[in-house]
Amino acid sequence: MPGESISHLIFFIGAIIIAVGVIGVVTTNVQSISASYGMNSKTLADQLKTDITIINDPAKIPNSSWNYSFYVKNTGNTKLNPDEVNMFVDGNYTRNLTYSVIDVTQWSPPSVLVLNYTYSAGKNPTLPPGDHNVRVVVGNGVFDTMAFRI
Repeated sequence: MPGESISHLIFFIGAIIIAVGVIGVVTTNVQSISASYGMNSKTLADQLKTDITIINDPAKIPNSSWNYSFYVKNTGNTKLNPDEVNMFVDGNYTRNLTYSVIDVTQWSPPSVLVLNYTYSAGKNPTLPPGDHNVRVVVGNGVFDTMAFRI
């Protein structure tokens, strides 16, 4: 019967349209996941090539008045950007931070970066006596932490 063929054709066309829509959505999601996986792989590869070590003696942190110096060695396999270094003292982000690289112009392995931190907390210009910790974080998230005592 011709009426039955037309209804089958309409259902078939509807099914094809729905299938094409589902394929379009799935393809977009797969491409997004693939791109994200590629970026995560690059980040992980960068992190695996990066390593830093705080090389201070925890019992004797060099200081001059209210300035404290922390020595961070690039122990990885890649050159690092000192402008992307962040430091936290006792969990607090340090804003009063300057740096220099010892004997070279770039922070390449095995160069040492000197981070000079100026402590300021109200009227007390020095870190209070006792236990403290410092965490140095480079641009790709690799970090090192050291406990020290003043």
